[in-house]
Amino acid sequence: MGTMQWMAHFEESVHRQREVPWERGIQMPDHVRQPVIDSLRVFQRGLTSSGIDLRSKVRQNCDPDYARCIDLYVQEKNVHAELLMRWLWDAGSEPTKRVLLDFGFRRFRRRFDWLRELMVILSAEMASMPFFRVLANSIDDPVTVGVLESILADQAYHLGFHIDTLREQLQHRSRWERLAQQQAWAAMFTGTLSAVLVETSDVFDALEYDRLAFWTDAWNLFAQVQSGLSGSQHLAPLLSRDPRIRFTL
Repeated sequence: MGTMQWMAHFEESVHRQREVPWERGIQMPDHVRQPVIDSLRVFQRGLTSSGIDLRSKVRQNCDPDYARCIDLYVQEKNVHAELLMRWLWDAGSEPTKRVLLDFGFRRFRRRFDWLRELMVILSAEMASMPFFRVLANSIDDPVTVGVLESILADQAYHLGFHIDTLREQLQHRSRWERLAQQQAWAAMFTGTLSAVLVETSDVFDALEYDRLAFWTDAWNLFAQVQSGLSGSQHLAPLLSRDPRIRFTL
């Protein structure tokens, strides 16, 4: 899709009513409830950001239409933060204040130019998606599933948006610069994924879910996105038919 089509998509999406059966209340087994609450508090905090640093960089270096898309992209991530905040309230908890991991992540990504900062944010998003999928598939609670499925559906579009719009930017870089960037990105994703595993350790224990399966799914997602961004044009027909990129994790 072109920039104007992505803008139209995000304009519609940020105002779309998310279908979550809040009236049913949150019903989870006791041994799962607190670990899930603790983990979603961390993700909720990570999604809460005005994105001023990124949006300013994009405005200085990119055309106004793309800058508007990034504004809407950040706004949609805040919609997700609102969904998780309401979920936490309904679960009898509340959003957490800034934690060291979140503070460090924000300081780290702001050190880069707009393109690399987006790739850092994309790493965090790719690390969260397989975890949200694990929760959505493992917890038999309509409210929790409704929130997570809504976020996952939007995140799938996020991957398509970044591949569609960043691929051309990366192709302007030299071969050696792209190779070095791929290696650095893989190392960064390893660190991001490791941090997610540490923060969600109690959830995996409570669900008795195989961490290796999660790790493998996450790397499969990363490999496909990296191929879409830096690989050959053989994926172009697929991406044009389905700009969302649908993953079965």
